[in-house]
Amino acid sequence: MSTPRTKFLAGAAAVALLVGGGALALSLRGGDEAAPQTSFCWGSLTRDDVSALVVEPRERYTSRENDAAETLLSFCDVDNEFTLTIESLHSAESVWGTADEIAAVSPVRAPIPGAPGWVNRTFAGVLLPTDCADALAKSAPYLQIQATNDQEKTWRNGALQKRMAAVLTTAADRLAGTLGCSGTAPTTSPGSAPPVLEHEAMDPTRACGIKGFAPLKASATAGFTQAVTGGDFRLWSCALGSSDEDRHSLVHFTVTQEPALVERHRADNKDRSALLTCAGRPTLVQVGHFYGLKESPGRDDLRPDADLLTGLTDAVADQAGCERE
Repeated sequence: MSTPRTKFLAGAAAVALLVGGGALALSLRGGDEAAPQTSFCWGSLTRDDVSALVVEPRERYTSRENDAAETLLSFCDVDNEFTLTIESLHSAESVWGTADEIAAVSPVRAPIPGAPGWVNRTFAGVLLPTDCADALAKSAPYLQIQATNDQEKTWRNGALQKRMAAVLTTAADRLAGTLGCSGTAPTTSPGSAPPVLEHEAMDPTRACGIKGFAPLKASATAGFTQAVTGGDFRLWSCALGSSDEDRHSLVHFTVTQEPALVERHRADNKDRSALLTCAGRPTLVQVGHFYGLKESPGRDDLRPDADLLTGLTDAVADQAGCERE
């Protein structure tokens, strides 16, 4: 699973290559002041798309990028306002791990409507159609956007997340079209991204907002918080943590109906995964822990993993009218 440090190092290396020249090309879109600016970042964004993520819109923009088919990392920087990267999904061991890799590590994120991806404070990521792999020279390719100016401070109230989701899925859709990928490209409507999650108090008998889901032992004494997406089970997630913890989150749960993700992760650890059929849709249920927090205060108040998985699976099945496979 990727970490904030590895994400930082990858980004720093890419920026160093861009600044230093090397194998990366400097792309100044519209270098001739008389010519209109047409496209940025491998032709995936227009001037209007770029303006949506710029704090103080300007007359002209520049993008610096290498080849979209670069084997390891394709990187595009737009005027130090935001970056787009195309990478390969590596060793994510769960749906939660995939979200950590393509949208950066965070317990407080939200699914992007209509797309296999997530958005958090300053990152958003989405899987590209698998048929784009050859054209991009990357297996299991994904597209990630990162806001690198003070957009979060400027817009507040979820506006950045909505803008990132709209720009990201627009870029993904256009890339897939340009490459001729036969898979379904992600699409979403501008402004449709839900707000980024916040921790809130947890009801022990209705944890994560699901009736009958009770992940705590009868002897539990610690107060717990939760960060839950709510909504349907296409890309649902919930993180639980002791309210005494500075870092909050101890255990996470996901329910997934996104076909590409179910197919990728359905064979994961059976002790922490279960497969349901809900209204004819394969539905993957998973339980996992945050690394390094198994011995944290509050961990002993949680039921064993097998009980957590059974309890969540049963509660989801009851709520959504599902059948076990």
